[in-house]
Amino acid sequence: MTLEEGQILFREGAPGENLYVVRDGELQGKSTLGTAINTYGPGALIGELAFLKKEPYTETITATEDCELIEITPDALEESLEQEPAWFRSIISFLTGRLQIAGENKRKSDKIKALPSLLYILDSLSSRVKANEETKVSHAEVIDGVEKLFNLSKDNIEDLLKILEELEVLKILGEEIHVKNANVVHLLYESIRFRARYRKTPPQILSMTEQMVLNAVIKTVQQSTEPLKNGAFTVNTESLLKVGKRAMFGATLTLRTMLPLLKRKLLNASVPLGDGAVLPEIEAIPFFFGDFDTILDLMELNRIYPLLDKKLVK
Repeated sequence: MTLEEGQILFREGAPGENLYVVRDGELQGKSTLGTAINTYGPGALIGELAFLKKEPYTETITATEDCELIEITPDALEESLEQEPAWFRSIISFLTGRLQIAGENKRKSDKIKALPSLLYILDSLSSRVKANEETKVSHAEVIDGVEKLFNLSKDNIEDLLKILEELEVLKILGEEIHVKNANVVHLLYESIRFRARYRKTPPQILSMTEQMVLNAVIKTVQQSTEPLKNGAFTVNTESLLKVGKRAMFGATLTLRTMLPLLKRKLLNASVPLGDGAVLPEIEAIPFFFGDFDTILDLMELNRIYPLLDKKLVK
């Protein structure tokens, strides 16, 4: 069959009835779910997945110049298979299954690669309010922003938003997206960007010991009658040690276990500790202080980060 420049071979959503092989010329395919334009030249297959799976075509194919194509109908394929050995049909079935798996793996890969773009858009839109407050952003603005940054279908963007909703990072409410904590979104974006760039765990992620220490600090602050001052807390060491016995599951709270957090300035001691090579007993430190919101945000990030990976590859 032949097509003249500008003619449409088939439209997105039409039944995937036939398979086409390009003999000469060039065609382009475009989907309403994405911004990418696929180009098909001599030797290319068009509509093979829809044809084999008996599903609608996923893009509209238009000839960009005069073309010659081979049209393969189901009857023609069936006739050809009858003339081949019996095992040939099994190979076709196997290849169809492999093609479907490859398509699913590509969709997962695309979502994983597009996640930083989504977080960047959410981070940018959420930066208009105080970092640790809930903010509302436009659903359509988020979708449009991700589409411009990364070639991902609207359905896949919605899937990513639902994953973040399941992790309680945000809430989708019609035309609005409520971001629970803008700072957590920012930390998550920076963490994933760091991992992608350096191929290692980002520095924001907490070790098990750090989690237990910070959990003890949080509980001590929550039990204290002393109010926060501009988000800053102060806990006396005696109270922290008492809470630590219960909160650290048998582990001992010492300056050595707290040292990584002290070096990162997540916690601060009320007396100088020098380079940390020689440490006094923890009882020699009257109190510790730090920013409570920062600790809560890091603990929330630490909860979300490993769960996000599991949901993306599920």
